[in-house]
Amino acid sequence: MHDTHHTPHGSQPAFEWDDVYRGDESDTTAPDPLLLAPADALIPGKALDLGCGAGGNALALAERGWRVTGVDIAPRAIASTRASACARGLDLELLVADTALWQPETTYGFVVSSYALPPRGPARTATLAAAAAALAPGGILTLGEWDEEGCDWGEGGDLVTLDEIRTHLSGLGLDILRAERLRVPVHQHPGHAQEPAGGAAVIVTARKPHDTLETSD
Repeated sequence: MHDTHHTPHGSQPAFEWDDVYRGDESDTTAPDPLLLAPADALIPGKALDLGCGAGGNALALAERGWRVTGVDIAPRAIASTRASACARGLDLELLVADTALWQPETTYGFVVSSYALPPRGPARTATLAAAAAALAPGGILTLGEWDEEGCDWGEGGDLVTLDEIRTHLSGLGLDILRAERLRVPVHQHPGHAQEPAGGAAVIVTARKPHDTLETSD
């Protein structure tokens, strides 16, 4: 999800993330079509939304036939996703966990991380490693994050650079399919003051090579 408050959904937050959410359906915003677009070329299987927030992307994937796991550090964010899933008749696996500590127990054909990385440092490194480890061979990871070089807001180390993410994911053995900087809208959380109407984002899509016999099914 596009969060105006960039304090991450992984690692110990600088403020209490539950204060951002109400814990009901009103928290869930629209999915991000740019980040979900790579999934359209895939046969629906298992999908992971790492740092899912109130579940806009996770719910959209479930509606497209994916078996979705959503992970977020904020209990109310997970409660919001669960409430929206129940209202839509969708069945998702939803976990309250720190993305910097969580480890996948299975693999996924599609993984999305939507503006939810921890600040630069060990927690960010661990979250990216978890995302890569969660991919099945041939699986696709799509990641959106605010661009340190193109945004005039955010604390030092909160945002990312294109080279940083590309280097991290390549170092984890992923093939970079797309890496670019774009202007995208910022989605505000319900009940919070409006921050910038848009921002520069880093969008990266990567694939895990077919080098093992694992499957996502």
